[in-house]
Amino acid sequence: MENTDSHAHQGKAEQLDAARPPASPAAAAHAGDGSRQGGGAGGALREHGPQGLYASHEDCALLDAFFQATTAGLGVIDRDMRVVRLNQALADINGIPLEAHLGKTIPELLPEMGNAIVAPLRRVLETGEALSAEVTGRTRASDRPRAWIVNYAPVRSKDGQIVAVGTIVLDITERKQTETKLQEEGETLELLNRAGKVLAAELDLEKLVQAVTDAATRLSGAQFGAFFYNVTNAEGKSYTLYTISGVSRDHFSGFPMPRNTDVFAPTFNGEGVVRLDDVTRDPRYGNNAPYHGMPKGHLPVVSYLAVPVISRSGSVIGGLFFGHPARGVFTERAEKLVVGLAAQAAIAMDNAHLFRRAQHLIQALERSNQELDRFAYVASHDLKAPLRAIANLSQWIEDDLVDQVTPETRQHIALLRSRVVRLEALIDGILRYSRAGRARDKPERVEVRKLLDEVLALLTIPEGASIEIAAGMPTLFTERVPLEQVFLNLIGNALKYADRPDARVEVRGRDLGDLWEFSVKDNGPGIAPQYHQKVWEIFQTLNPRDNVEGTGIGLSIVQKIVLSKGGRAWVESEKGAGATFFFTWPRHESDAAGSVR
Repeated sequence: MENTDSHAHQGKAEQLDAARPPASPAAAAHAGDGSRQGGGAGGALREHGPQGLYASHEDCALLDAFFQATTAGLGVIDRDMRVVRLNQALADINGIPLEAHLGKTIPELLPEMGNAIVAPLRRVLETGEALSAEVTGRTRASDRPRAWIVNYAPVRSKDGQIVAVGTIVLDITERKQTETKLQEEGETLELLNRAGKVLAAELDLEKLVQAVTDAATRLSGAQFGAFFYNVTNAEGKSYTLYTISGVSRDHFSGFPMPRNTDVFAPTFNGEGVVRLDDVTRDPRYGNNAPYHGMPKGHLPVVSYLAVPVISRSGSVIGGLFFGHPARGVFTERAEKLVVGLAAQAAIAMDNAHLFRRAQHLIQALERSNQELDRFAYVASHDLKAPLRAIANLSQWIEDDLVDQVTPETRQHIALLRSRVVRLEALIDGILRYSRAGRARDKPERVEVRKLLDEVLALLTIPEGASIEIAAGMPTLFTERVPLEQVFLNLIGNALKYADRPDARVEVRGRDLGDLWEFSVKDNGPGIAPQYHQKVWEIFQTLNPRDNVEGTGIGLSIVQKIVLSKGGRAWVESEKGAGATFFFTWPRHESDAAGSVR
């Protein structure tokens, strides 16, 4: 694998002598003056042979031993581009006997690589500067391309003239193959990383499936890839969609969707992976009418790989299919990569389906809430009008029969009016409950102590009752009105159901980090443990309605608001020992409407 020219054809003995190693450039610089014999630098090699470059016989022997012992290919090319010296390592690289090199040119020895080697040789002879070059090609020693790094250095005579070029040839094929594999692995890992990020973040089903198809096609080395998958529309009907990668979609638009043929069935049934070096030679190929193979005009497919995509529930979502016109393209490694990607894709598609379903449910819920708002408004308006009429009629009846009304009748009329008032309160409560936790205001700084003072100003506090607010109440970044509603209901209930003239209510707070825990404690009759959950249900009261005016909606509103903030509400009490109502509230809410941090 060298450039060679030599005019030394003085017999076999002289050729063998020429096969000795060359002097190093340093030694060559001190060699005999070739210009005295043979005219010029080339004469040093022609008249005295390569030994004319040695400083001494001992140097020659030393360098000869090194020349033959090294595993690197070494050679010397004279100015006429002929090989004048080389070692056995270089002869082995070229796959040509050592003696057969001598006096031959590189194009004669290595026709396929001659020009790639001669050009650097000429440059060194012209410039006198050493250089390195990478050469790739075939020699007689290998039928596959190999790669070498060739170092070129000028060999000078004693008077400084360039008489030859010394070369060092190192085989770097394995290193290049390793670098290529590492590069491919790096690209694969990068592709898997990008695909993983897309699969983890993408919730749009169509974009997700296209990303999977693109990534899997590149990973497998396929000419083209397709992902056929089933979807269900809003009406509950199932149909098949597909994505294409590697070629235009036009190549498939004229063909019907694939059926459960003998080749496709294992994939669509989720039975396992099908990998074939030549699908046309598989016994399952061509058994199904009307095409008995690939339809006319279909892209040629020889190598075939198909991987089912199976959901977490075990149902088959679809299948990834890959084709290539060459034989044996899909390796075991490619299969494993695609199988791994298919497993990730199945999870991502499950998530996308869940997200899509959640979006539909959210939209349906929003429509339902809008309808509920309209209903609550209409109901409150339309129901209150006849109630007011009933109250007025009862007053007119009482006025008309003022002299004839018995005490019992007056009691009944008063009871009727109280029922009207209660029904109006119930209607208002239902309206408040329907809106609790849904109407959003912009969060603001709320001093809880100041908020509680405002709440107390809205309540009618019976004479003899007392309310204690503990020190250290926080400042929260939250919506003011919902928190006010919660305190108003809890403190109002504590006073309403105290059932004693010296009612006492204590309001406290406790820092839990991201949350604050608040409590409202009373000294009332208490609540038996079996009713601790029941009190939060709408329309539930533990006292007869005629004894205590109440709708049974207040605590339901409290719980609904607290839950909407990501907190919880509960009660601790024993019969006859008072009750303490607790709830947690976020320290800080985000500015985004409807989202709580």
